[in-house]
Amino acid sequence: MEAKREEGRRVTSHENSVTCVLYNSLFRQVISSDSGSSVICWLVDTGQKVKQFHRCHGDAEISTMALDGTQTRLFTAGTDGVVKIWDFNGHCHHRLNAGGTRPWTSPRF
Repeated sequence: MEAKREEGRRVTSHENSVTCVLYNSLFRQVISSDSGSSVICWLVDTGQKVKQFHRCHGDAEISTMALDGTQTRLFTAGTDGVVKIWDFNGHCHHRLNAGGTRPWTSPRF
């Protein structure tokens, strides 16, 4: 993946910690998300960043992602209890509140 090097700093691809990574064989892209609620698409052959969507879940962290069967839609789920369905132009087509009115918290065992 494309990395940026800043003087005296580590090489990074995201400004926040990466939470999920997918491979889209249709577009030959790697899709990564981070705790700052950003989604970035990278060309697998060159590592070039081709698209970046910021604040996909507002202030909530993206906890997981998945692709639909056609690999033309991206599902993101945030710690806010919301699942969103996106196209690869950054348009959110559906917003599903899977957590009711409360943010999702991890179950305790």
